Amino acid sequence: MIIVRLGGGMGNQMFQYAVGRALSVKKNVALGLDLTYLLERVPRPAWHKFVFRNFDLGVFNISAEIVSAKEIPFIYKPFFSGKVMLLFDALRRKVFKFPGTEKSFQYDPNVFTLGSNSYLQGNWQSPKYFIGIEDIIRKDFSLKKPLSDKALKLNDEIQATISVCVNIRRTDFVTSSFHGIFGKEYYDKGIEHIAESRSIEKIYVFSDDMEWCKENLHFNYPTIFVGHEYAGAQFEEYLMLMKACKHFVIPNSSFAWWAAWLNTDTDKVVVAPKRWFLDDSIATDDLIPREWVRI
Repeated sequence: MIIVRLGGGMGNQMFQYAVGRALSVKKNVALGLDLTYLLERVPRPAWHKFVFRNFDLGVFNISAEIVSAKEIPFIYKPFFSGKVMLLFDALRRKVFKFPGTEKSFQYDPNVFTLGSNSYLQGNWQSPKYFIGIEDIIRKDFSLKKPLSDKALKLNDEIQATISVCVNIRRTDFVTSSFHGIFGKEYYDKGIEHIAESRSIEKIYVFSDDMEWCKENLHFNYPTIFVGHEYAGAQFEEYLMLMKACKHFVIPNSSFAWWAAWLNTDTDKVVVAPKRWFLDDSIATDDLIPREWVRI
């Protein structure tokens, strides 16, 4: 069995699942998901600004099972509990570079040399990990339940027009010393770039901070601000509504990345930021498909 350690929000979990799925297909074995460090709730100090996450992949038609502690290889088991567990895990990941541990943000083809009983931990944020099984990944990330009536109506409206998805990520990114945020200028440039080669009829704005968007974003096209009443239980309907758009201007968000990637329109234009992280030394060339535009 291939076991993947999950962590982060929905977009991160989708990348982690995708690399595990790719390896499990290659080795023709089952895929397991380790939720130990995703669902732990050990208190952090306020300055840490840690955001607890939930298991978000259950809304999709994924082909995997959640593993129990006894199924996790001995060297990866959650020894101890509470803060001691976290400290031990941090030490283990720093000192012992096991074969299934991600070594950098860039694509690592060596992951596919691992055996049929392997444990993967990392972010694995590159579509290169699932080249050749794109149809499988897209099928796996279809929703188990149909869209709600409200979301379905909006979905049909979006698909009936030449629409642009504008996604704004703020909340925890505003104070993050790792990610950073993008202001009005970036989104204006993104819309301008799309308008140079494509017609635009409507813009649909999706965000975790809709009040900021309404106050600061003013485009020269009819603009619909899509509120969280369209989000769904775990923002899965938000993801599908974003995916339904014709073109995209996305921030440095894995959630928005997946919305754009899941869209199969060969004529789509996707605008993504050149600077994905505040630290420019982190190479992100393997994250952004070559047909997308970076500004």
